[in-house]
Amino acid sequence: MPKVKAKVVCFVDNGLRHPGDVFEYTGPHNHHLEYIEGVRSEPEPTVSEAPPRRLRKSKVAEAAGTE
Repeated sequence: MPKVKAKVVCFVDNGLRHPGDVFEYTGPHNHHLEYIEGVRSEPEPTVSEAPPRRLRKSKVAEAAGTE
């Protein structure tokens, strides 16, 4: 299990952790924790780009018969 150290006061694994507390943590990545031992091998999830939006024809373009 990876060991982490709390950077700030936070509530993790049903417990209040104070800055400097060292404990084992297996949950998702938490930016309030400093990973010191057994660094997670999983890469951080990245935000994927949103699919391109389809544009609707404007009323003017529909009336003119163009796109």
